[in-house]
Amino acid sequence: MNQLSGNNFCDAWLAGFYGKMPFESYLLLDRAARTLEGNVARGKKPWSPLRGIRPSCTAFPGIWNWDSAFHVMGVSRWNPELARDQIRIFLRLQQPSGLFPDVLFEDGRRMDRYGKPPVLPWAAAILERRSPDPEFRKLCVPAFRRNEAFWRNARGGERFGLFHYDAEGENPEHRFRDACYESGWDNSVRWDNGISSLFAIDLNCYMVLFYRAMRELDPDPLWESREAALVRAIEEQLWNEKDQCYEDRNFETGEFNGVITPASFMPLFIGTAPPDRAAAMAKIAEEHEMPGWPSVSYRDPKFDPEGYWRGRTWLNIAYFALKGLKNYGFDALADRGRETLLSWIRAVPGFICENYHPLSGRPVGAAHFRWSAAFVIEFLLNWTPELENNSSKLK
Repeated sequence: MNQLSGNNFCDAWLAGFYGKMPFESYLLLDRAARTLEGNVARGKKPWSPLRGIRPSCTAFPGIWNWDSAFHVMGVSRWNPELARDQIRIFLRLQQPSGLFPDVLFEDGRRMDRYGKPPVLPWAAAILERRSPDPEFRKLCVPAFRRNEAFWRNARGGERFGLFHYDAEGENPEHRFRDACYESGWDNSVRWDNGISSLFAIDLNCYMVLFYRAMRELDPDPLWESREAALVRAIEEQLWNEKDQCYEDRNFETGEFNGVITPASFMPLFIGTAPPDRAAAMAKIAEEHEMPGWPSVSYRDPKFDPEGYWRGRTWLNIAYFALKGLKNYGFDALADRGRETLLSWIRAVPGFICENYHPLSGRPVGAAHFRWSAAFVIEFLLNWTPELENNSSKLK
């Protein structure tokens, strides 16, 4: 049995890349991996003895749902047992409804009136591919089945065939706020005219990834049929022919919200967009001059470069969009965006930040941000088949 623990796992993993990639890329990989490894919450916590990774050591005193999934994606490359702990925490927190709560704070409080985008199964499948564990899989599958039933029954899938964000509670103002938090996009321009009646394009793509993960973790024809039905619904209902764009759509009025964000490119990331629609999305990216991939198009009248989810650049959603374009062969466009973002991160060698100013590239938000670090690793190692194959051999 391998006796390495803690940072030693990270050191051994990083050693495999030394001299095998450009030195500036190695330095960035080193910084990203140590950012992820370096913020395991110490001392007795509400999730003890499991080891939780906080989003940042400078803010966010707790464990967040989709942050944890992205942490799993990163840390599973060198420390799969630590990665499994991130998922185990939320399996223990699952509500009777099947919902995985948004947050468990260090003081014991929970935010459990709403969840977060359903990416935990996707992260678990990535982890299982890298480090299979039959007992862990047995733990995950029934919990993920209950969570899928929650999304289907409480968030529209059973009724509409497409999913929407929402939250518990009778107070309309609180319900709107909490539903925005469930989306992970908090104060996005996308939600200015409501959220609970919108089929969100990224949510439905995450559910496609959910079904694909279940096909790996829990072989059952049910998952393949639900995935296929959802892909058809996305293409039939969330493509705006007039705008030639994937957009969120109000299921009460049938109207598209007309907001272009990196979420619009999620069908490319999951690989379900027909070639002509992928080409139309690439044209939109060119026309909207998206080198910094802000959280809403630079051309949107509500674009605010200082706004939290109203303009700032977030590496997770930027990666999904750029990787989707890369996978469809729009190399120059995708590579240009990737290099822009990585140059911003290299320019501040002390830390990796929560988000970045979409015009200047300066860091904003919390420092030492873990999911940003995880996506730096993806940009470095999961960009081309050659990089992906080499990183697998060196792990």
